[in-house]
Amino acid sequence: MRRLSLVLAALTCLSGAVAAAQAPSAPEAAPAASEVSWGGAPLERRRAAAITDLAKTRGFKGEIAIDAGGMSITSRVSPDMVREGYVPLEKRAAMWPYASITKQMLAARLLPELETMGFTLDTPVSRILPRWPKGPAAPTVRQLLQHRSGLRNPEDTPKGANGWPNFYNEPATHGLNWCMNGRAAPPATGWAYNNCDYIVLGAVLEEVSLEKVEYMLGAPRGDSEPRDHGLMMITPANAGRFYAMKSPEGEVIPAYGASAALGGPLTDVIFFNWGQMKAYTDGVPALKPLWQGDPELGYMALGQWVFEVQPPGCSAPVKVAERKGEIGQYRLSNIMLPDLGRSMVIATIDPAFEFGEIWQGAGFMAEAVALLACDKES
Repeated sequence: MRRLSLVLAALTCLSGAVAAAQAPSAPEAAPAASEVSWGGAPLERRRAAAITDLAKTRGFKGEIAIDAGGMSITSRVSPDMVREGYVPLEKRAAMWPYASITKQMLAARLLPELETMGFTLDTPVSRILPRWPKGPAAPTVRQLLQHRSGLRNPEDTPKGANGWPNFYNEPATHGLNWCMNGRAAPPATGWAYNNCDYIVLGAVLEEVSLEKVEYMLGAPRGDSEPRDHGLMMITPANAGRFYAMKSPEGEVIPAYGASAALGGPLTDVIFFNWGQMKAYTDGVPALKPLWQGDPELGYMALGQWVFEVQPPGCSAPVKVAERKGEIGQYRLSNIMLPDLGRSMVIATIDPAFEFGEIWQGAGFMAEAVALLACDKES
């Protein structure tokens, strides 16, 4: 099968070999209920410590993984996460469902493959997917990436006894074919969030890469099959390895597919961020649209939101790429500061925890971004 380019490999969730190359003294993974750092100078360590200290003072229940610069990584799992059985550990790493961070990762894998096969963002998907049904004009790849496709929405299906829409409860009668049929007119303005958009994009990725989506999103370069640890697509067969799989999440997350069914340690998201930011710095042409936030769409780019903001107490604005994820009790926020080469990903199961909005300049996320971006005097 056709192998991806080395550039594309740098954009994916980098494997343990890449992590080791960046931080040879790193432990296998963060021990349970503790904070571990490896790599980096004292300045980077202080940045990360300031963020984890802020989380402690706010009573944060979850995990924060931070690259404070130069792949200086800190990972902290709050003790109650393990004590109360919220997240299982594999090889001493907490396993999380990534929810819609999956969409961010899919977009990064898809764009170089489109270019390789001679397609563009404005190609109708009916030119890529041979089984696209007859009827209204097919949406373009860009419309799917920006939730402007007009596809019918899984959230509109009747809810089952577990409170989830039956699209996710009954995958055998829904899934890709359901998403491709019954398209309405795309929104005239704005966008409408829809998991079908990225379920269809998963099929597009398979078509242009000649690989199954679980290999493209859940296996490091060179592997012949999905990983048995770390980043992976959550399926009925492996669902029990995630705490998210306590009912009802375990019954429904696999049906989210390419829209939200990736999972693994948060440090795998940090490795993904590193590859993304390196591509940004190198100016990889195929990936430039990922960093172009559209003001008319609330600064949505492709698979993520990109905007400039001046964090509280900082002397200058910084560029931020943000991707949120939420499934049931799981909420995540992935942040990249591409001009600075720093990132962090935060995950919680606490419904009372307030993330706040970075662009509003107040709340936990705004303060955490300020600590990551700006070296202020204590």
